[in-house]
Amino acid sequence: MAHSARVHVRQERGAASGPARRGKPGDGQAETSRGGSGPSSEQLAQRYARTRALAVQHGSASYYSDALAGRSTASGAPYQPREFTAAHRTLAFGTVLRVTRSDGGPSIYVRVTDRGPFGPRGRIVDLSRAAAEQLGMLRAGVVKVKVEVVEYGPARKPRRRRR
Repeated sequence: MAHSARVHVRQERGAASGPARRGKPGDGQAETSRGGSGPSSEQLAQRYARTRALAVQHGSASYYSDALAGRSTASGAPYQPREFTAAHRTLAFGTVLRVTRSDGGPSIYVRVTDRGPFGPRGRIVDLSRAAAEQLGMLRAGVVKVKVEVVEYGPARKPRRRRR
């Protein structure tokens, strides 16, 4: 019985992926993240727009290269440039962030799925290509941002110590 439940879940996930669906927000046909299966920034914004920040960081954001598409992230999920995802050094996977350009630019919502950035000091978040595009940072490559936690992801299970 458990085996058939697993198969059912996989079939449901497969059905959700595919071309982006477009429709009116709230009609069940809202756009997914640019061809991916995860929620779009607009869907996350609808859910978290009125949510107060639980934590705030200021620093720089960069974005992932398309060459990493399909490679596994630290959470185990493959990196998909069309998903609204991010890498953060310490926040739990699944944490939802509101990222706003410090120069008064737009805000986007992303979900943490990876670890990083591990580059120069001051970088606090790496964004997927779709997130970077919506934030208007593709040309610049790196921009100053405010990162707000709007929902913490599930806590990581503590690792058992080997003896």
